[in-house]
Amino acid sequence: MNKPIKAKDLHESAPIKLLLDYPAAAEALSMTRGALRDLVYKGRGPVVTKIGNRTFFAVKDLERFVEEHRQGPQG
Repeated sequence: MNKPIKAKDLHESAPIKLLLDYPAAAEALSMTRGALRDLVYKGRGPVVTKIGNRTFFAVKDLERFVEEHRQGPQG
């Protein structure tokens, strides 16, 4: 049986990142930062989160972006 995760457990383990900046998001998607910026600029990239003048990517939005681009066997 899994024990529930408590807030203190999160602080003791590796920090969980909810938002990634351009370099980290590009690395997570195995693409260059320029390629990611181009996709976002053209409106074909993952959803962005703006906080102040900074742009971030929520991990769940990156996962959704990948799922939307998965392709099965053709035929």
